[in-house]
Amino acid sequence: MSQTGSDAIQMAADLLARYKGAPIKIDRAETSLVVKPEDEDGFEITIYNVGEDAMVSAERWHTHYEEPAQAAFGLLWLLTPFYRIVHELKGGVLVAAWLERYEMEGWEPMDPVYFLNPESAQDWVAKPGEQYTHRYIQQGILPPPKPYLAFCPGAKLDEDGLPPDFHHGSRIVVVDKPMGPELF
Repeated sequence: MSQTGSDAIQMAADLLARYKGAPIKIDRAETSLVVKPEDEDGFEITIYNVGEDAMVSAERWHTHYEEPAQAAFGLLWLLTPFYRIVHELKGGVLVAAWLERYEMEGWEPMDPVYFLNPESAQDWVAKPGEQYTHRYIQQGILPPPKPYLAFCPGAKLDEDGLPPDFHHGSRIVVVDKPMGPELF
């Protein structure tokens, strides 16, 4: 097994140990670490040891990391209000998912996963009666590791120190066109 994946799992466990009493359950196995928020609106996040790297997965989205710290902190930040998962749906069918991180300019999309071919423009044309929606899935189980502005000076936060459009749980927004192909 990869040292990267096992190091990522250990690093994530060490980071989470700093949040004693946090409303999360941690299930650790030899090849994975699963974090389950106790909040019914929270979502599970998993780090897997997958050979040459570590994979972080949540809500049908995933990405691979070659650096253990990136995977461990990716998991940690997904428990805060500053990362979220976006599902792009076409007529109610999941066609893409990506991670968004709150930065100085707002939400920055990254690491898309596709369920349609992003290179086939025809696949992304909505049929009559179909519309595109984005499902935003976000949680605020943990505070960020340090004051957020230390990581992202200049970010505009609300009076509670949160991204202005933070919504714990899931919400759906109708969009004019797909964003998935633009992220490819």
